[in-house]
Amino acid sequence: MQKIPLNLAQPGMVLEKPVLRDNGLVLVAEGTELSEPLISRLENMGVKNIIVQGEPLELEGMAGTTSYAQRIERLDHLFRKFKDDPWMNQVKAFLKAYYEQKAAEQIQPQKQND
Repeated sequence: MQKIPLNLAQPGMVLEKPVLRDNGLVLVAEGTELSEPLISRLENMGVKNIIVQGEPLELEGMAGTTSYAQRIERLDHLFRKFKDDPWMNQVKAFLKAYYEQKAAEQIQPQKQND
């Protein structure tokens, strides 16, 4: 099981946990296999992250052993004491966008080869 940014989702991945709206309403049930149209619909609904089955994404060529998905998850913890600081929120948003972009860049060549 791993929580990944939606932009890293690929057709064929299976949801480990349901995708919920803010009010708790189930958008997509657990066990659902992702497809391109479903991923697009979730993007249009503003879903940012999903939890899928399987091992953590292998992102070769990155420093250290922590995946970008794990780094993104860790940002909330690292910046938890700065929720009211606009500057630190900008730093957090920049880092999140950077990690998402780097992870997507490494996933794209894999999609093109498939």
